[in-house]
Amino acid sequence: MKKDINVEKTTFGHTLSKLYKKWFVGLAVAVLISFIILIFFSTGLGKQLEWKTVDYRFRNFTIPERADSNIVLVSIDNTSLAFFKKYGIFWKWPRNVYGIVVDYFKAAGAKTVIFDMMFDDPDIDRAETDARETDGAFAQSVKSAGNVILGAEFTMNETDITPDISQFSLNLRANKTIYSANFQGGIVPIDTLLHATKSIGFLNIEPDEDGIIRRVPLVYKYLDNFYPQVAFGAYILHNYYDEITFSNRSCNAKNSTIPLVSQSKYFINWYGPGGKEGVFSYYPFAAVFQSALATRQGNEPTLPFTTFKDKNIIIGATASGLSDLRSTPFINPYPGMEIWATVLSNMLNKDFITIIPGWINFLHTILVTFITFIIFTRLKPKTANLMMVLVVVYVIGISLLLWSAGRIMLNMSMPFIGFILSYGYTATVSYIMEGRSKRDIKKVFTRYLHPDVIENLLVNPDQVKIGGDSITATVLFTDIASFTTFSEGKTPVELVTYLNEYFDKLTGIVLKNDGLLDKYTGDGIMAMFGAPIERKDHALMACNAALEHRKYCEELQRSKDKYSPADNFHIHTRIGLNSGQIVAGNIGSKNRMDYTAIGDNVNLAARLEGVNKIYKTQIMMSEATYELIKDTFLCRELDRLRVKGKTEPTSVYELVDENTPEAIEKNRWITEYEKALEYYRRAEWNKAIDIFEKLSENPINDKASAVMLERCREFKHDKPKDWDGIFTLEVK
Repeated sequence: MKKDINVEKTTFGHTLSKLYKKWFVGLAVAVLISFIILIFFSTGLGKQLEWKTVDYRFRNFTIPERADSNIVLVSIDNTSLAFFKKYGIFWKWPRNVYGIVVDYFKAAGAKTVIFDMMFDDPDIDRAETDARETDGAFAQSVKSAGNVILGAEFTMNETDITPDISQFSLNLRANKTIYSANFQGGIVPIDTLLHATKSIGFLNIEPDEDGIIRRVPLVYKYLDNFYPQVAFGAYILHNYYDEITFSNRSCNAKNSTIPLVSQSKYFINWYGPGGKEGVFSYYPFAAVFQSALATRQGNEPTLPFTTFKDKNIIIGATASGLSDLRSTPFINPYPGMEIWATVLSNMLNKDFITIIPGWINFLHTILVTFITFIIFTRLKPKTANLMMVLVVVYVIGISLLLWSAGRIMLNMSMPFIGFILSYGYTATVSYIMEGRSKRDIKKVFTRYLHPDVIENLLVNPDQVKIGGDSITATVLFTDIASFTTFSEGKTPVELVTYLNEYFDKLTGIVLKNDGLLDKYTGDGIMAMFGAPIERKDHALMACNAALEHRKYCEELQRSKDKYSPADNFHIHTRIGLNSGQIVAGNIGSKNRMDYTAIGDNVNLAARLEGVNKIYKTQIMMSEATYELIKDTFLCRELDRLRVKGKTEPTSVYELVDENTPEAIEKNRWITEYEKALEYYRRAEWNKAIDIFEKLSENPINDKASAVMLERCREFKHDKPKDWDGIFTLEVK
C-alpha cells in the first residue's frame, strides 16, 4: 500500500514538475519578448506606433465641455480683412488698430491678452499715419493694459537679439538637465513694444517625428537663461510665481504641478476638433474692433464688455495666406493660437493627462504576453481562439476604459504586440513540434486538391474517403470558340505556351472570386462556386467572375495593341453557368482521388456553355442561376429550351451587366427583345420578325436577334408541329 502511495506521489510530482516547467518557459519567453518590445518602443518608429493609438483616443473620446470657457480666440479672418479693405486699410494694418482693441479689452476687464503674432519690424508710414505714432499708440495701450503678452520666436540662425530680453527670463531651478533646442538667435518685438509689454511668450513648436503636434516645451533656453512658451507665460502671469522648479517628470511652482514627459515637454490634453466649430469661442477681429470704436464713441457695442470680462484672449490669424495651421491628432489642421489656448486651459484647470509609468507598461506587457503563451499551449484550439478574442478585447478595452474614465494613458501597443509575438512564437513551435503529420497530408494532396479542401483535411484527416456530399453550388464551364482554327500553324510548344498564359489569367479571376478550379478541360475550365466551403452567394460570385472576364475581354478589344494568341483565346471564350444540387467530394480510387463534382446540374452547365454557339452569346446561364442573381445583375431571357435527353424545358438567360441605372439605360433594347420573344412564342412571326430585324441591324447589331430572326423566317414558312414556344435542341 505504501508503495502505491509513493508511485502516486511520484506521478503527481512529475506532472507538477512538467507544469511548472511550462510556466517557467512561458514566463521566460514573455520577459524576453517584452524586452524586445521595450527596445523597439525606444525607437522613433515604436513611439509613433503608440502615438497613433493616442491620436485615435483623442479623436474618439472628445471632452469639449472641459475646455475653459474663459479662454476666447479673436480671429484675423477673411471677414476681418474684407472689412478693413472696404475702408482702404490693407494688410498689414496700422499698429494703432491693435491698440484700440487692447484698450477695449482693458475696459472690459480682460484677464490676459496674448498676441499669437510677431511685431518684430516697425510699422510702415502711410498717407494718413506715421509709423512712429502708430507703434507708439500701440505701445501705450499695451503698457496701460499691463496684461499683454507679445509673441516672439527663437531661431537656429546666429542673430543677436537686441535689445536685451533677460528681464523676461524665468527664475528657474532645475533638479535635472532641461532639454531645449540649441537656439542661436531670435525674433522679438521692436524696442518700443518690448519696453511696454508685461511679458513675451515664445511661439516655437516642435512637432513629433511624424509631423503631428502632441507635445510642447514649457521653456526654451537661450544663452544662459530660460524663457517661457507663450501659454506657460500666460499661466505664470496669472499666478505670480516667483520660482519654478523642474524635476524629473514635472514642473513645480508653489502648489501647482505640471506633469512632463521626455525632453521636458508637456503632453497636450486635446479637448476636441479645432476651428470655429470646435471647443473654444471665436470672435472676428473686425467685430471686436467695431465694438471698440462704438465704445469710444459712446455707443452700445455689438460685443458688450461682459463678453470679455475675466477672459484670457488670444489674438491670431486664420485668414487664407496668413493662418498658422498645424497638424494635430485631429483630421483637420489646428489654428496655431488654438494650440496655445488648449495648453493654457489644461494648466489653468489642472486638466492633465495621467501617463502610466514605463515600468508598469513593461510589467503589463509581460503579463499579457505570458497569458497568451499559456492560452495557446494549454487550451484546445476552439477555447484558445475564444480566449484570444478576449485578450484582444482586454488589451484595447482597458486602455480605452482608463482613457475615457480619466484621461489615463496606458500603453496600448506594447501589450498588443506582445500578444502578437507570443501567439507567433507558440504557433511556430506548435507547427514545428506537432505539425509534421499535417504537413505530410498537405504534401500528398497539394498536387490535385484546392487549398480550402486541404485545410479541411488538415483539421479532419478522416475526410480522406471516396464519395462526396450533396451541396448547392454554381458550376461554371468555359470553352474557346474556333480553337481549332486558332491552333492552325502553331507548334505544340507554342500552343501550350499560349494556353498557359490564357489559363493563368482565367484561373486568377476564378480564384479571386472565391471559386474552386475543378479541372482544365483541354481548352476550357470547370470551376465551382460554393464548394468545398458552402456559401449562399455562390451564384453571385460565379457571375462576378464571368463578368470580370468579359470586361477584361472588352478592354482588350478597345486596346490599340495587336492581339496576342492568348488575347484571342480570351475574346472568343464562351461561358456556361448553372446552379443547383451537385455531388462534390473526393472521387476516385484509394490510390488517386480528385476533388470534383458530378450530377445533372454539372452537365447542364457544360451544355449551356455550348449553347452559346447557337445564340452567338458569351455568357449563358440557366433559370436556376437567374433566380438567384436577378436582383443584382442585368440579364435577358434568350429562349426557352428543351435539352436533348431531358423532358423538362428550361429558360436560358444571357448575363449582360451589373444591375445599375447606367447599364439599364445602355441596354434598354433588351425590353424590345423580350417583346419579340413573346411574339415568337405565340407564333406571331411577322411581329417578331419586325423587332428582331431592327435589333440585328445597326446600331444594336445583336447577334442573338439575328439568330432568332432567321428562325422566325424559317418557322413562318414551316411552322413546327405542336408548337408550344419551346425550342428543342437536337444536339448535346
